[in-house]
Amino acid sequence: MVPQHQDQAPGLNVYAARRVRLQQMLFEGARAPDAALITQIANVSYLTGFTGSSAWLVLLPDRAHLITSGIYATQIGMEVPDIPTTVYSPGEESGAILAGLLQSWGVRTLGIESSNSLQFVKGLRKHLRKARIAPMLLKGVVEKMRLVKDAYELAQIRAAVAIADAAFEHVQRMLQPGVAEWDIAMEIDFYIRRQGAYPAFETLVVSGERSALPHGKPTERKLERGDFVTLDFGARYQGYCSDLTRTVVVGYASQEHRRLYHAVLDALERSLGAIRPGKTGRAIDKVARRTLEKYGLADYFRHSLGHSLGINVHDGVGLAPREKTKLQPGMVLTVEPGVYLPGFGGVRIEEDVLVTETGCEVLSRSPRTLMVTGY
Repeated sequence: MVPQHQDQAPGLNVYAARRVRLQQMLFEGARAPDAALITQIANVSYLTGFTGSSAWLVLLPDRAHLITSGIYATQIGMEVPDIPTTVYSPGEESGAILAGLLQSWGVRTLGIESSNSLQFVKGLRKHLRKARIAPMLLKGVVEKMRLVKDAYELAQIRAAVAIADAAFEHVQRMLQPGVAEWDIAMEIDFYIRRQGAYPAFETLVVSGERSALPHGKPTERKLERGDFVTLDFGARYQGYCSDLTRTVVVGYASQEHRRLYHAVLDALERSLGAIRPGKTGRAIDKVARRTLEKYGLADYFRHSLGHSLGINVHDGVGLAPREKTKLQPGMVLTVEPGVYLPGFGGVRIEEDVLVTETGCEVLSRSPRTLMVTGY
């Protein structure tokens, strides 16, 4: 078993290199701000290695500085020893601390992530106004960096995928009549934790007619012969996520089971074959929809084809009907077509893939052909 928390395995120099690259992107333009404030915790973690839930990273062209509450004073000192940190007490306002630091550095314009809430920006603006500092929005700069994974990130994602694959193999023995959805979900979560990881999101196990619920939560319903059972789960290992979905049939598979499953599998495999650098997310999504259209099932595919995967399960742009972003080597995405027929059930098959120079590498290894369990 390995530790369940993210460590500094990539080395402080990797985080420092990311910050330098971001500083070059932020401060070399004609309309660049004097400083930038990174508050989204996934972005802070990506740029520093900090694993807590609350910290702000301030970047200037020649420096970096962290601001956090006293609860993280020891942790941030251990995890990020290379960045000066200001720790505020419960009676202090973080916005006022920030404004005072910026004023001492002569900052007049501050870039703020556009993903922040309006309430957050309004609260911060009152402190900036007193310090005569003008805010400006930064539109997804760090998120764009995070789309293309470096070698360390890919190693952790591969490990997280391997844990999810092992969890699926482990739980197959439970996919039989009389076993409750909830018990299967708990067994998956327990297995993932035993491997030194965390569940990446709430594990989904739905069966029978309930398998037509794309995000249905597990219940005490017990599996029956002739059920579709969809399992959607992932592992978070060293701060990086996997996301795997498989659908099986319990006991016996009817012609309708096989028809639906074959259609979704065909859509998946054609989509995987279409992935390559330069293609847009919507172009790949269209491949899946056109395939399902041939089976008369396009109207039952009610979500996008996939999403980026990384520090977050939904880590940025992906494969969707309106997504114009072009794929690049190093992106990691899910590909997960599905059809959901009310009153009968649903099928979803999901793979995690790495975009390569010539196409894609499927990272997940669990069998994707129709599996009938619990004879």
